[in-house]
Order: sequence, then structure tokens, then C-alpha cells
Amino acid sequence: MSKKATEIAILPIPASVDLASGDSGKIWTDTLTTITSQAGAIAAYWGRQIEHPDVVQLVVEWESLEAHKDFISKPSYKPFLDNVGSVLTSPPLLYHTYFPESSPFSEVAAAPVLECLSLYFDPAYSTSEYDSNFENFKKEGEKTAAEAKGITGGWGEEEHDKEEVEGGKAKLFAAFIGWPSVEAHLEYRKSEHFPGVVKHLRDGPKAVGVYHVAFQKFEK
Repeated sequence: MSKKATEIAILPIPASVDLASGDSGKIWTDTLTTITSQAGAIAAYWGRQIEHPDVVQLVVEWESLEAHKDFISKPSYKPFLDNVGSVLTSPPLLYHTYFPESSPFSEVAAAPVLECLSLYFDPAYSTSEYDSNFENFKKEGEKTAAEAKGITGGWGEEEHDKEEVEGGKAKLFAAFIGWPSVEAHLEYRKSEHFPGVVKHLRDGPKAVGVYHVAFQKFEK
């Protein structure tokens, strides 16, 4: 049985482009409708990166990686890309991750704001070693971060270009943490508990990216 895959798309769409109304809003709604109508598509979530409002993040849960690849192989995929491409300023970045069945993205996405982490590793790094680190991070975080609303994380399918990693190619671990607000996350970072928790997260990656998104679930 194939495991569920989560597609993450980074889309450069200017903050001035209204995705809720007008022509651009129709393009965006058509895009999400097309995606969620595909066989194997479970749900789609999107929002602008709060620190980078010219970037939209789209997350799609699929029954399997093959289900998304089947969509990409369809003759209708190019017109679909051309349509959404009309609101992009440059090509999108797409990749896939695998989250535990016990903590899917949808569970964490219910929070008002998500802390989004991209952790980059040497391709030869032991995934099992970091799985243990992340589990410790999660356990300690759940004990001390009373306002946190769920934590999930998983390894990416594809390698990523990252100059901080020797050879320029990196293995990705993506993590998401739910919060009631960005301020709640920043306040926790000031707490006495934070250093002892975050040490588990930082033990292994060569580079880390952090930002926040207030995701909304697309409803047809």
C-alpha cells in the first residue's frame, strides 16, 4: 500500500494580487478546484508567508505520490500550469514530504498560525538519527509549550539545492508547529524552556529556514 504524500508548493505571487476576487481570484479558485478534483487529492491548504507576503504556500495532501504524478502526466496539466502561471512572477518550487499517519498536516493546519520549518541535511545523514532528535523535540515541546497546537514533521522525497551543504545538494526535513499567533511563538522563544527544547531540533541540519503562514483550507 502506498503511503500518503504531502505536496508543498512555493508560489511567487505579489501581495498586490488579490486571490479572493476579480480575475486573479477566479484563476486561483479554478486552480484549487482543479487540484482538489483529482483522483487521490485529499485536501488543499494555502496562505501567504507572513514574513514574505509575495510568497504563497500551497499544501496538498494526496493519497500517494503516484496520485500526484498521475495528475502531472495528464494532457490537461499544461493548460492548468499556464493558467496559474499567469499570476506568478517566476516558476514555482514543488516538492513532497511524508508525515506520520498519526500526525498529518491537516491536524496541525487547524491552528490559526503555523510555524513552518525547513531543515536541510547532508544527503548521507542518517534519517533515523534525526527522527529520534525530532521525537525528543516534540515530546519536550508538548510538555513546555502550553500554547502550541500540534507538531508534525517528515522527510522530503526530493533533494534540494542548498549552498550551505557540501556538494550543494541537501536532504529536507519539513516540520510544522501550530500556534494561536506569531506572537505566542515568539514569546515561547523567550522562555527558559526554549533552549533545552530547540537543541534537539538543531542537532543535525546544516541550514534551517523558519517563517509563518496562516493557512486556510480550500472548500469547493
